[in-house]
Amino acid sequence: MHAETGAGSSVLRTLSVAFAALLAFAPAVRGEEAVAPIRKAAVEAPAVPDAPAPAVEAPPAEAPAQAPDQAPAQSSNPAETPAPAAETPAPGAETPAPAAEAPLAPVAPSEPLPAAVFARLNDSAPLLARLTGKDREAMQAFYALGNFKPAWIENGAFNPAATAAIARLRAAAEDGLDPNAYPVPALGKLGRPETDAELADAELKLSAAIALYARDARGGRMNPASISKLVTPTLDLPTADATLARVASAGAGAGETLQAYNPRQPGYLALKSRLASLRAGHTTEAPSSKSGKRPKVAGGEAEILVNMERWRWLPSELGSDYVFVNVPEFKLRVYRNGAMKDETRVIVGKPESPTPTFSGMMEYAVVNPSWYVPPSILKQMLASGRTAGFEVVRRGGQISLRQPPGERNALGFIKFMFPNQHAVYLHDTPNRSLFSATTRAFSHGCVRVDDPFRFADAVLPDWTEERLKKLIGKGERTLRLPAKLPVHLAYFTAYVDDFGTYRTLNDLYGYDGPMKVALGLAARSDAVARAPAAKAKPATEARAAAPTPRDIHRPAPRPAPREAVRAEPRRNVDMFGEPWPSEPVRRETRSFW
Repeated sequence: MHAETGAGSSVLRTLSVAFAALLAFAPAVRGEEAVAPIRKAAVEAPAVPDAPAPAVEAPPAEAPAQAPDQAPAQSSNPAETPAPAAETPAPGAETPAPAAEAPLAPVAPSEPLPAAVFARLNDSAPLLARLTGKDREAMQAFYALGNFKPAWIENGAFNPAATAAIARLRAAAEDGLDPNAYPVPALGKLGRPETDAELADAELKLSAAIALYARDARGGRMNPASISKLVTPTLDLPTADATLARVASAGAGAGETLQAYNPRQPGYLALKSRLASLRAGHTTEAPSSKSGKRPKVAGGEAEILVNMERWRWLPSELGSDYVFVNVPEFKLRVYRNGAMKDETRVIVGKPESPTPTFSGMMEYAVVNPSWYVPPSILKQMLASGRTAGFEVVRRGGQISLRQPPGERNALGFIKFMFPNQHAVYLHDTPNRSLFSATTRAFSHGCVRVDDPFRFADAVLPDWTEERLKKLIGKGERTLRLPAKLPVHLAYFTAYVDDFGTYRTLNDLYGYDGPMKVALGLAARSDAVARAPAAKAKPATEARAAAPTPRDIHRPAPRPAPREAVRAEPRRNVDMFGEPWPSEPVRRETRSFW
């Protein structure tokens, strides 16, 4: 009996050892089989964060029953010792997702010239001084798509696309750009065939010049915010790879394709024509709004070039319907289907609180609006105690003052909203008398519109001027536009009018000088410094100087021309930039056209 028991134990021990070895070996085999599918899934499908990877199942097996206090059987032969079982993740436990493999780095081509292009792109030596690292990466992506084959050189010479693009680079001055900023590499000047390395260098330097030209043509020569933090256009700068692909595919028309990156608006083309006439010596005198009596001779190329650059800051397409405000001109124009439908006077920001320069989208208008005093004015208002007619409200967790709708509301009877980072908008005003001034810079940055309901008739297609006026005094009402309308707040101090006359305007905010320096048109010491803003006299002094409440102008020793009288506002501007007349100003309303 004891012999049979011992024999049975020996057989059971042998089976246990063999079965344990099989359990240890099976997961390894299954693991090797699972490697390929897992790697394939890691490449083909993006890893989902915080999602556990599917666990690899172990083969099902039933282990021999064992008492809790019984130790596992140990073999005296080390070779028969079972390997430790592979750890199986606990149910519900998270396992790291397989990492996606990094994209393979480009491999050098086997052909000599593409291999030279590949090597030059990976060389740290600069191609052009102003070419950024991002531009260079985009160039590498462009050439990688074509296995680094040249785009401009064939059989050791420039192809038709390169010849056309080079001609446009050399004519960059026609569009107010500097041809020296886009050097053209030369081929066939060494008296011997160029080496592959020399051809690759010429290929990439031409690509760099083309990419830089396109970027500069769209406004990349300078940072507009360096002129003022309130100059914030949205520049659409083309990437190097997109430019190269577009120009190279144009063939013999590459020159026209490259030139098309410059603005195409009539205002830009008129200045370009004026620049060509000036350089050819065929210029005429330019009337100036600074002096309405006689024209003055044009200030030179720099004046034109600065304003040509400002056209690059506007969208390439203004839209068939849009609102255009030229701040130094104090004018607003509405265009419908590409033609001007309305024109009106506006009041813009003071030199110490300029109207910003940018493009936005008008979304809605508000009739009978409330005015919430902005923080920039609130402190002055509370310090002066001039809060009569205002309500204390809480907005966004902060205390503010609200002026209810009404005829004395600072925003008038209607405002036009195009959400933007500067929190400015177009609006009515209770003080109509200021529109008679020649220099209408009285606001805190917003644009006040003369005859705002006529303007509303032009921008709200579903509302007429008469219908809108019936809403006055009936509570605040929001009117949404059926389609968003582009609004361009621009700053041009030189332009060609609809009659072909070149005109110049006063540099209201002193932007011309810094722009000339940034564009290399003047030394910093020679730049026109911003003229100090004329300080308005305190209201108390103005009232003391006025002989009667209704006559706030100083009596002149002799009659002055009508235009000279209107050069100054009829009423001193108060500290809030929203002066109200002592009595309504009666004036004849102009017709729609």
